[in-house]
Order: sequence, then structure tokens, then C-alpha cells
Amino acid sequence: MKKSEFTKLMIPGPVEVDPQVLAAMSRPVEPHYGPEWVNKLERVNNLLKQVFQTQNEIFLMAGSGSCAIDASIGSSLQTGEKIIIGNNGFFGDRLVSIAEHNGIEVAEVKQEWGKKLDTQKILNMLKAHPDAKAVAVVHSETSTTVLNPIDEIGLQLKDKNVLFIVDAVSSLGGVPVQVDDWGIDLCASASQKCLGGIPGLAPIAVSSKAWQLIDRTHENKHGWFTDLRVWRKYAQEWGSWHPTPITISSNVVNGLLVALEMLIDEGIEKRMERFRRLALSLRKGLHELELKPFTPDEELNPVLTAAYSPAGVDSGEIVTYLNEAHHIQISGGLGFLKPKIFRVGHMSPVINLKDIQNLLSALKDFQRQTT
Repeated sequence: MKKSEFTKLMIPGPVEVDPQVLAAMSRPVEPHYGPEWVNKLERVNNLLKQVFQTQNEIFLMAGSGSCAIDASIGSSLQTGEKIIIGNNGFFGDRLVSIAEHNGIEVAEVKQEWGKKLDTQKILNMLKAHPDAKAVAVVHSETSTTVLNPIDEIGLQLKDKNVLFIVDAVSSLGGVPVQVDDWGIDLCASASQKCLGGIPGLAPIAVSSKAWQLIDRTHENKHGWFTDLRVWRKYAQEWGSWHPTPITISSNVVNGLLVALEMLIDEGIEKRMERFRRLALSLRKGLHELELKPFTPDEELNPVLTAAYSPAGVDSGEIVTYLNEAHHIQISGGLGFLKPKIFRVGHMSPVINLKDIQNLLSALKDFQRQTT
């Protein structure tokens, strides 16, 4: 194959997007204010409410998923206060880092990478630290593909005087997320993964319980851009013509709107089932190639699969071979798992069974090259 040929993106994000999304983004630039824009942003937020499964307020922030997570933690907690963080991977580490950069004390519930967070351990930590203002966890831990039990955790925290903050960056739109039913107070995500858009937007759902903590004082000094009160102020006071405090990329929003419409038209549950079938097919093929998935089959992540590299083979070799020889781009591991596992994203709305079969065929070719 010539190097100039198109590379199939099968990484944990950003994803390959539908041509209709690209077409929507190619329209002439339009202003991020005015009545037409207000109506468009309202449509986007209403569609996001369906995906989040919530009646809570939605804000579409400009930035990556980490921007929305920073806003969640930095807006609701003040310097010197305490947060409990469940940490079982690279992005659990990031939650800790974001909290510490905001001057917040962290009580960490650590779990081995590759294992789900234990709800009871989080409850035990809350009992040991009754002064904690919030609990934060990652839903889909992208570094390991582990899905943490945010439904169990949320239901246990619902009646407690503590906020529940969830990083749903790589799960929203591909894995069930029921913000209202599960008692999630601040739920942060991103446009470039299961939602099927390109990078640049970070939707966040904010509950009334979260606003009560955010509005305790006007002395929170964790910045302006990620202060949710600033975003609410513009939505409320300028909402009729300029609903965001900053210039937001109208072209990226146009693409996300089309991606969300396609998701709703297909049906959220149908989309998730399609992803699950792809995951099952990939795992079946990996087992046939004697490549062991990193997590048990009964704990599969519908949108992301990790597998161990063969003994003595750095996973980077697999990543490089697939990219150069087959124009399929996957990812290696993160942290100490970097040389040990490779990760395959199948969270793009345009990834299909043929793509999974092509990937498995390429992995088989790699095995032939190395034996």
C-alpha cells in the first residue's frame, strides 16, 4: 500500500467520523451568536439530554473532555476541601491530578489496573472521611478498557450529602449512562469519541444538587474559563443572542449536531448493541489468534478492547506494523502497560464488521512475520 492511502482509525479516540459530519463542518463559518445560532445550540443540548438521559442543565464547553472534568471539580469544590477519587487507571490518575491542581485534598481509593472499582471500598472511604464534598470516578477507564460500576456507586451515593462526579469521556453514546436515574451530579464527556464528532467540544450535565454546592460562595478562585457559574451566567443573561462566554467553533458544533441526529435516528440502544456485537466479534477473533484480551469476556467494553501482546513482543511493534503495512491505526498501552498491551477502539459510528475482520487479518499477518 502507498503511504498516502487513507488510514483506518481504530484508536480510543478521536474516531473516524461519518462523511455527513464532515460535510456539515465544511459549510461557511457562521457566528457563535444570534437567533439562528441560539436555536441550533438549543437543538444540540436537547439531543445531548437524550444521550445523557437527564433533565439537568447541559453546557457545551469548548475544549477536551479534561476541560469539562476540570470544570466539574474546580467549580464545585474549594481549595482545601476534600474529594474521594476511585482510581484504577491512567485517567483515574488524571482525576487526582486535576483535583490537586485545584488545591483540593484527595482521599484515594486505589484499585489494581485492570480491575473494577469496588463500590463498598468507596463507601468505606466516605465513612472514614465524612467531610468529603464529592466522589469522582472514571466510567470507561480508557487505559485498560475497564468499565467501572457507576450505576452501583451512584445509587449508593444518591441519598448522601456528597456530589457524584463522573468522567464519561469515552463512554457517553456507546455505553449506557443514566445521569438522573443513577444520581450523577456532574457528568463530563467529549465530542470525539462515541458521540461521533471531531475533537473540540466537551458537554457537561449539571444537577441542581451540584449547583447548591457550586453556589455556596462567590470566592472560588479556580479560574474563569472553567467556572460553571460563568457559563450559566451567559446562558441566563445573554442566552437570547450569545449563550456562551467564549467564541465556540460553529463548524465543530455543526458536525456534532449531525452526529447526534444520526445517533438518535439510529436509536441509542441500537447503536450500543451494534458496538457490543463488534466487541464480541473482535474478542472471538483475538481468542482464535491466541491473543488474550486484557479484561474477561464477561466484562467486555462495547467500545474499546485491549489485548496482551505476545510474549517477548513490545506492543509498539504491533501498532507500527498495522499502521505501516495495513494502514490501520490502533494504540499501545498507557503507563506501565505501554509495551504490554495494545488497544483497539471500535467506538466510531462508521466502524463495521468488515473493519474488525480486516484488523484480525492484519494481526494474523503480523504473527506470520514474527514466527
